[in-house]
Amino acid sequence: MPVPVSLRSVDIGYGATAVVKNLNLEIAAGEFLVLLGPSGCGKSTLLNAIAGLTDLAKGEVWIGERNVTWADPKDRGIGMVFQSYALYPNMNVEKNLSFGLTVAGVPKDEIVRRVARASAILQLDPYLKRRPSELSGGQRQRVAIGRALVRDVDIFLFDEPLSNLDAKLRTELRVEIKKLHHELASTMIYVTHDQVEAMTLANRIAIMRDGVIQQLATPREIYQRPANLFVAGFIGSPAMNLLKGTLLGSDGGSLFRSSLGEFDLPGKAFPAEPREVVAGLRPEQIIVGAGSGLAEIEATISVIDAMGPETVIWCRARENLLSARVAGDFPGQVDEGITLGLDLANASFFDQDTGQRLP
Repeated sequence: MPVPVSLRSVDIGYGATAVVKNLNLEIAAGEFLVLLGPSGCGKSTLLNAIAGLTDLAKGEVWIGERNVTWADPKDRGIGMVFQSYALYPNMNVEKNLSFGLTVAGVPKDEIVRRVARASAILQLDPYLKRRPSELSGGQRQRVAIGRALVRDVDIFLFDEPLSNLDAKLRTELRVEIKKLHHELASTMIYVTHDQVEAMTLANRIAIMRDGVIQQLATPREIYQRPANLFVAGFIGSPAMNLLKGTLLGSDGGSLFRSSLGEFDLPGKAFPAEPREVVAGLRPEQIIVGAGSGLAEIEATISVIDAMGPETVIWCRARENLLSARVAGDFPGQVDEGITLGLDLANASFFDQDTGQRLP
């Protein structure tokens, strides 16, 4: 049965350096939670603390109804998959899968059952007699996942397991991991700096920066309603367009004044006092062409990134460089003048000083 994981007032540090600070996190039984953030934000350190590989300076780790803060890794009921495959080169796939169980004294018939189950789930049956040197990178990583799977645990921890693979293999393995979670319904905690992995795999994402969770929400919520400027700039490819300006409340709604002009914000009610803000627009919230019915500005195309089914264009509007998504067969040319419609009614607004999203 899947079990929940609870991190309570967790501090982790090395000497005088604080890596994770007063962190609280509740992970539901059967949830797929992704810890996402830039290098050095503390996500792998936090995962290692859950696994028992890193000690806490303060706080508690609970797995189900057990306080495992000081329990050995082997007693926590977890399976862990690392970035490096760490397979035994002199053993074939079958032996790599079974070795840990043999050392732990698991009965032979139980080992056979668990290896057969893991092999079937991960489609490793054709490779059981091969050594790691005879496998592709994706096959090796499936074996590494299989070693965790045969432990028959309720919680799986993944520490950037796809980072060493090429783009095609990463896509294939993402699908395999997603299917694995659906089939097992186990609690899974996954560390990555790749937002595509996070957005496609997670039930919820915890975005971290400097040891602090910036936002904990579903992928859709994080994309559509980022909690602050850091999340707004980190999630999305291209990132959210950010325009500095001033909000002014009025009787009929509100106004947004920036270097691009003054625009009505129908349906948005902000206080009457002027407030320095940053407006955030996703590339798909900038519509190319006149007659959109949105707040229109004039711009010049600077860069065209053709990506097959869609194209991203970068346009210069005064001192602002804005990105917009258009169809793959977009006919525009660099240095061509263009009209852009800004969907400010659905924009995000952030306080310039604090960076926090305005309600």
